Amino acid sequence: MDSWRETVGGYFRRFSPSAFALDPPTIVTVLNHAFLNADLSFITAQLKLARSGSDPVLTDSPINTSDIVPSGPYTSPQAHSKPTPSHIHAHNPAASRTPFKGGSTASVALISTPSPTPFWHPSTPSTILTAHCGDTRILLSRTSDGVAVPLTTTHHPSSPSEAARLRRHAASFVTDSFGEERISGLANTRAFGDMSSKRMGVSAEPQCQLTQLAPAQYAFMVLVTDGVTNEASDQEIVDIVKECRTPEEGAKAVVAFATETGKEGDNATCLIVRL
Repeated sequence: MDSWRETVGGYFRRFSPSAFALDPPTIVTVLNHAFLNADLSFITAQLKLARSGSDPVLTDSPINTSDIVPSGPYTSPQAHSKPTPSHIHAHNPAASRTPFKGGSTASVALISTPSPTPFWHPSTPSTILTAHCGDTRILLSRTSDGVAVPLTTTHHPSSPSEAARLRRHAASFVTDSFGEERISGLANTRAFGDMSSKRMGVSAEPQCQLTQLAPAQYAFMVLVTDGVTNEASDQEIVDIVKECRTPEEGAKAVVAFATETGKEGDNATCLIVRL
């Protein structure tokens, strides 16, 4: 956690996930650690790509060099001796290579039962624990009427809870040509990577939710990326799957619909789990 705080810097120097305060640790603690550890690996690789080389000044500098203030009342005593990004590029022309500055998202679903009976048995109750970061999506299809039930919320600036958290740190929100609110050109307020927006509060901390499922309450679960949800509503996705005979056929049908109707060419991925 200390490595993550120091690497990301900014807003997250004071960051302490509530899940880490649980004693003893729970599966939610483990999921938070997994997401933040994945994010640390992601941004560390991004930063190291831009700082490769054998220059001793470069290799000895902290990975979050750009966090150091060169002047002003909050300058640390060591700040003036640290190399700034401009010094780094002057010492090592290879460091001017632009690293991948994008990011990624994730939705995880863990299914458990109170007995050894598998979760797909029609008489077995089960529990779904979801951990979610970004705009991937998890849906359930209710057995009684086929209605789509979302288990995740999209982490966009338009979300009231996310907007309240970020407005303390972001200079402004803008609306793009598609009517979607963005912060610093980024649509997601939670994501892996996206290091340029991390210090304004873009977080990889997952939103976790526990859902109890009665026996045979739901027919199947769908996990999809935004390349699908940008082109189809939750109910349209579930309705497409209901017309298919197997999970594999359903996943292919959803992806085919998204790619045929979509104009942006975004990543379209779908996974179906029979319940």
